[in-house]
Amino acid sequence: MVLRLLCDLLRERVAATPERAALLVESGRTLTYGDWDRRSDAVAARLAHRGVCSGDVVALFFSNERWDDYAVAYLAAHKLAAVAVPLSPQVAGPELGRRLAHCGAVGTLHAPGLTPELPESPDGWVADVTELEDGPPAEPLGVTPAPGDLAEIIYTSGTTEIPKGVACSHASIAVHDGPPEPDGPLLRLLHAFPIGTNASQEALRISLRRGDRLPIALDGFDPERCAVAIERYRVDRLQLVPATAQVLATSGAWRRHDLSSIQVVTLSSAPTSPALLARLAEAFPSARFVNTYALTESGTARTLNPDALTRPDSVGRPVGRTELQVVDDSGDAVPTGQTGRIWLRRPGAPSREYFRDPESTAAAFTGDWLRTGDLGWLDDEGELHLVGRDEDVIICGGLNVSGVEVEHVLAEHPAVVDAAVVGVPHEVLGQQVVAAVVTRGAVEPRELQALVRSRLAEHKTPHRITITEALPRTPSGKVRKRDLVATLGPTAGAPLGERPAFVAPSTPAEEAIATIWAEVLGVADVGVHDDFFERGGQSLAAAEVLARLGDTFGVTMTMSGLFEQPTVAELAAAVTRQS
Repeated sequence: MVLRLLCDLLRERVAATPERAALLVESGRTLTYGDWDRRSDAVAARLAHRGVCSGDVVALFFSNERWDDYAVAYLAAHKLAAVAVPLSPQVAGPELGRRLAHCGAVGTLHAPGLTPELPESPDGWVADVTELEDGPPAEPLGVTPAPGDLAEIIYTSGTTEIPKGVACSHASIAVHDGPPEPDGPLLRLLHAFPIGTNASQEALRISLRRGDRLPIALDGFDPERCAVAIERYRVDRLQLVPATAQVLATSGAWRRHDLSSIQVVTLSSAPTSPALLARLAEAFPSARFVNTYALTESGTARTLNPDALTRPDSVGRPVGRTELQVVDDSGDAVPTGQTGRIWLRRPGAPSREYFRDPESTAAAFTGDWLRTGDLGWLDDEGELHLVGRDEDVIICGGLNVSGVEVEHVLAEHPAVVDAAVVGVPHEVLGQQVVAAVVTRGAVEPRELQALVRSRLAEHKTPHRITITEALPRTPSGKVRKRDLVATLGPTAGAPLGERPAFVAPSTPAEEAIATIWAEVLGVADVGVHDDFFERGGQSLAAAEVLARLGDTFGVTMTMSGLFEQPTVAELAAAVTRQS
């Protein structure tokens, strides 16, 4: 087996096409293979003069605006057999300090004008990468990392827990087997993955592996700038995460620019709703849509659905030597169609681990299998369907609810731009289904609830929907659901974190209904603005309440009437009108 490390690949590209562009930044900054090699030699020499040597950890603090400078710093670290830790300005303050302390960086390289705000007593030096390039031309240092040496540490997104550093060896990011890929017609790939994510690293390395690929980085995602870049550079392939895809599809920017060059749109990082895919198809009518599934920890193991429009719920089959299984809590395979835990591996591929965290590594890996922490199921064709992470499954009144499934239904509403569904603690139900939704224009939460009820069972309907301006997201675009659990308020339509004031019943009808609710639901202090479902109501309890309303007031109230008028005050007004 032939193993070619990244520095080997760069030398091969320099020998073949030194003046060819290796990567491009939205603003027009270009890095050729020859400049990449020359500049990284210079930075490596100055780092060596500072005492950096094999195995030392060097933090790289850059934004996409200087993606070319980042590429130089990254390969300079490799040329010293040092360990690169990519970090973006989206990681700042105490979190930046924690990551630097955790990885034990001997110093930090940064882009011009982007000096990181480090802790009061930072360990190690801080240097502008362009200043290190000054001086006479540097000769190659002749340092060659071993395949098993650590090449980089990528910190996870931390959507449900404290971010972990994934340790990647040179072998795990290298090219195995065969000669360099032949150069063909140049394909331009546009992305907005921030530095410090696994997707951004893969985008950076693609031009080393394939001389017919030119990655282009957006400074940051903005739908108008994205459309302008596609038109300007005649981009062939667009790489998005569902969050950026949603913004692009709903912005209308695609109507104002010529995006006909796009041949393929690749979606990754999180489940993609069928409604979003339909909107994207309108924006890119000639494109093919691809859905992928991979994790930082899984290395080259991944799945791919090459025709996401036809099969929007699937993330496809294993790619190459990737193997996949869906298992129960004991690790035994579950039947086709049954939800279980997703395990992923690529036999023979170098494994990854959590840096300085053997306990988490042991919990995540069983042999060479990665226990992904995601839930899903396999269909009869062997295609994988994601349900979400363990944390996305809400247990409401003893019944399982997939937050991802509810999010996909909410996304069908034309006014919904973004949505996240979580389970929050509830005194009766254990967990309650709630949603935070970003909308375009005014929309009533109950209209959204009605949509979910029309598609899914009642126990899956969010009992509370909060309209908000934006969802908290990680740099890679994933929703920070633990933040939502901590901040979502109890009232539909209320700002995050706000709780309504208790208002006691003041009419005979309100007092009677509050008493019925208290007895049926087993709760106290029922106020006139309390929502039946918020206080723990579900279909069986609703049937009992309706029966007691008939006995008490002599009226006939339907289940849909309770859905439409779920507060004590609203229900009392409806009963009074019928009496």
